[in-house]
Amino acid sequence: MFQLLLIACLATLPAFSAFSVEKLTVYSGTNQSTVVELYTSQGCSSCPPADKWFAALTAAPRQELNILALAFHVDYWDYTGWKDPFANPKHTSRQRQLGINNQQRSIYTPEFFVDGEEARGTRNVLSKIHQNRSKKSPIHLKMSVSRNQHSLMIELETTAIGAETNGLQHRYFVYENRLSSDIKRGENAGKVLNHEKVVRYMSTVFKSVRNDRHSIRINPDWQLSNIGIAALVTTAAGEQYLQTVYTPIKSLLK
Repeated sequence: MFQLLLIACLATLPAFSAFSVEKLTVYSGTNQSTVVELYTSQGCSSCPPADKWFAALTAAPRQELNILALAFHVDYWDYTGWKDPFANPKHTSRQRQLGINNQQRSIYTPEFFVDGEEARGTRNVLSKIHQNRSKKSPIHLKMSVSRNQHSLMIELETTAIGAETNGLQHRYFVYENRLSSDIKRGENAGKVLNHEKVVRYMSTVFKSVRNDRHSIRINPDWQLSNIGIAALVTTAAGEQYLQTVYTPIKSLLK
């Protein structure tokens, strides 16, 4: 499935620095990393096949498929009798804004976006990833992550490449892998659903500056060995994705 999406030149992938237990640092590459967003719900009967396909997509080696995949669980299916434990009304609001940006009449699940553009069907998702894989980014990102007992601390440096960083914005995300739920009620009652790259935290929007620091309180429900951190920089209205950088934090747990 991923043959058409192999990245021929490894030099375009994010380079990883050596890191210590106290801090890890990652860099964006020359090319823009693609962001794939899935909007889903455990209360939606048509979502499990999309979740399964999404998990297979995220399992592609980073050397072959350089994407930031994020699964946003929405809350508008909770009325069916099962409250999705990963749902957040902020995710629903984000999906609505993306729907407005794409001039959609309505939002739905499962729904995919690739770099902020609606992609109907998995073939279109793969096609858009393929189209975007060689896109150059006008900015370069350096992200460092450290932790203490209660928080994750992020430092983000944004450097323009022939462009100004004024007027840009960014967000931080925490995502978690290897999540599973035994569904007791609703449209998926009796199923065990597995999820990857589930968004567990989404920051507010920040104006991009050359150096930014952000602290995230560690939720006791998170399994830190399965947690990753991402930063996404977009244009001021959030309509154009410019660059992202992301990393698992397992090495900070040693």
